[in-house]
Amino acid sequence: MNRRVIASIGSFAVAAVLGVLAVDALQVPAPAPLPSPSASATAPEPQQSAPAVAAPEAAAQDEAEANVTVEPDVQALPARLTVPEIGVDTELEQLGLLDDGSLATPVDTDLAGWFEGGPRPGAVGPAVIAGHVSWNGDPSVFFRLTELQPGDVIEVEQTDGREVAFEVTRIEQHPKDEFPTVAVYANTERPELRLITCGGEFDSSTGHFDDNIVVFASVVDA
Repeated sequence: MNRRVIASIGSFAVAAVLGVLAVDALQVPAPAPLPSPSASATAPEPQQSAPAVAAPEAAAQDEAEANVTVEPDVQALPARLTVPEIGVDTELEQLGLLDDGSLATPVDTDLAGWFEGGPRPGAVGPAVIAGHVSWNGDPSVFFRLTELQPGDVIEVEQTDGREVAFEVTRIEQHPKDEFPTVAVYANTERPELRLITCGGEFDSSTGHFDDNIVVFASVVDA
């Protein structure tokens, strides 16, 4: 049976302030119309930050709900993500939701994490993987995400040893208060993948980046 979800954005960033971790979780209504896709964003300078990521909440009975259905998962769990073009080779954590409905971030800042509430990579629908751009001033797992170009290959290895390949179709950069929730989470006819991290200017007064980077990719047919 299809599971219907309506997406909302949980904008999440972490910064060290006087030795204390400060967390900013921002809930945002439906996003504004998407800007034109851009693959020319410059990789941010290394700063401490966690990805600000949207996460679907419980189903709501309204007209918009019909456009964000998620097909049942049929693939094995994802175990590893590799992106050869930017030197990414990471095990995958499983990410759930925080109490406020926002997406949890990877505990190990050098690893990426898969949102276990959505489709598994290789199943029909948009699988979501999030990762930090930097941490304590050092580049983290998705620091070079903006260097990807359409046509680059992303591979996900499953726990059963099989690999699923995806091809980048576009890269978008959005202000955190205009996160493309529907474009990221809406149901698709084929297996797709989204990689998400922070980007844009770094606000030293808050310890947060202003934007989100979203890489969209589609499955490569065997």
